[in-house]
This record gives sequence, C-alpha cells and structure tokens, in this order.
Amino acid sequence: MLGYEDEGFKELMRLYMVIHADHEGGNVSAHTTHLVGSALSDAYLAFAAGMNGLAGPLHGLANQEVIKWILDMKEELGGGVPSKEQIDAFVRKTLAEGKVVPGYGHAVLRKTDPASPRRKNSRRNTGQR
Repeated sequence: MLGYEDEGFKELMRLYMVIHADHEGGNVSAHTTHLVGSALSDAYLAFAAGMNGLAGPLHGLANQEVIKWILDMKEELGGGVPSKEQIDAFVRKTLAEGKVVPGYGHAVLRKTDPASPRRKNSRRNTGQR
C-alpha cells in the first residue's frame, strides 16, 4: 500500500494505526473511524477517514510535536544515531527546562467530554468498573 516492504516498517505502521483507531472512541480519529465504519463502509475507507482526523492540530499535533522533538535532539547532538546515554541526557535536559517529552502521557483536555459522566454512571449501574 505505501510502497515499503520492510517488515519492521509494516509492524510500526500497524501499531501506530491501532493506537489511534482504538482510543475508546473519544478522540477525532477513533470517533471518525467508528462513525464511518458504522455506516458499513469498507474498513479501509473507515480507517482512512480516521487517519485524516490526525491532520488537524488539535489531534494530530501530538505526532508533530514528537517528530519535532526528535529532530531537535538529533540536531543538538550533531546528527547520526544517538546513543542511549545521549538520549537519556537529552530527556533529562528537556525535563530540567520545565518542558515535557512529547508522546508520553496524555494531554489534559480543556473541556470534559459531555458523555463521560454518563458512561461512568452507566458502568456503575451495570456493576462494571
């Protein structure tokens, strides 16, 4: 599909796409994938619709920030493949500067999903936790 035959790349893309499509339906890409799929559309088209949701900066920006952080690290370290020690030092430097390492954790949402309390109450009422 993408023209890459490397099995490592295929596995990376599979994991990347699963992470974004299976995110409890609360984000743009997962919701869009589920929505288009619920119309009994072709699975590839539903997934492609979900991946297009990553184009917006409110959802896909996390991916862009990770790439920017990695490129900044490579530039500061002079290019090439960094050692584990260099990566460790760069992570510690990032944190010491009061910044976050993008890609770890989850952003705090500015506004609670209005359906969240209903889902929580529904789980309580059915005995699920």
